[in-house]
Amino acid sequence: MLATGNRDKVRELEGLLAGTDVTTAPKGFNPDETGSTLVQNAGQKARALRPDAPADAYVMADDSGLFVHALDGRPGVYSARYAGAGATYADNNALLLRELGDGDHRAAAFGCVLYCITPDGDVLVSAGVLPGEITRQAAGARGFGYDPVFRPLTDDRTLAEMTRDEKAAISHRGRAARGMARLLGIA
Repeated sequence: MLATGNRDKVRELEGLLAGTDVTTAPKGFNPDETGSTLVQNAGQKARALRPDAPADAYVMADDSGLFVHALDGRPGVYSARYAGAGATYADNNALLLRELGDGDHRAAAFGCVLYCITPDGDVLVSAGVLPGEITRQAAGARGFGYDPVFRPLTDDRTLAEMTRDEKAAISHRGRAARGMARLLGIA
């Protein structure tokens, strides 16, 4: 059971955890994220959903963020709400590009932590990182979040210009999901 209300993350994780029975949190699930790290926030979400999940369910939460070196790691754990509460993906991208301006220092990395509570109460954690850079303008119509302005170091396209399978093969969330699948013995 995925501890998220973000439909885009659900779609990605369903594809990455293919072969498993994936259910999602009840409508309106949106616990506070007060941690200062991805691990803390993912743990908060998983623990918030655990009491509402079936006893035999594995409860998994994702927390991810974009860490821009020239901005001292911002937006980081505040990536989803970088431009304020209720901000759209476009709002967040516009603020990021505005803050970086014409600067040449555009190195960044996406990070993702998957935090899973097993039916026995054990905790499994898997992380993935994707290094890259922030482009000067948005490109591509696929993906979500910062995908239109993030170019991996290994490609000349943004994540939003890649197919879902191409993105999954290299993304921070894909790396974390493959690690979690190994921990769960389903890889």
